[in-house]
Amino acid sequence: MKFVLLPSAKDDLAEIRSYLKQESPAAVRIVSTRIKQALLLLTEQPYIGHPTDDTEVLEWHIPGLPYSIPYRVIENKIQILRVFHDAQRRPETWLNTP
Repeated sequence: MKFVLLPSAKDDLAEIRSYLKQESPAAVRIVSTRIKQALLLLTEQPYIGHPTDDTEVLEWHIPGLPYSIPYRVIENKIQILRVFHDAQRRPETWLNTP
């Protein structure tokens, strides 16, 4: 399987990089690498996440990082909806989020 980042997930990743660059430039590479590893692991184990209130959406917390990845498996692809910091206010639904 392959993963596809939806625009909202791409925006999240850009915001994460921007924030980390200001706070700790050394952390940018480390966190980016760990997130990429997590995304690749999802391609190998697409049902590793737990169900959410949205019936199509699974959510997986990245081990060792304060980020969650809400995603869904559609037509042999993993759609990454967001890369969400656990301290952020959660939307009511992962679908239809910017």
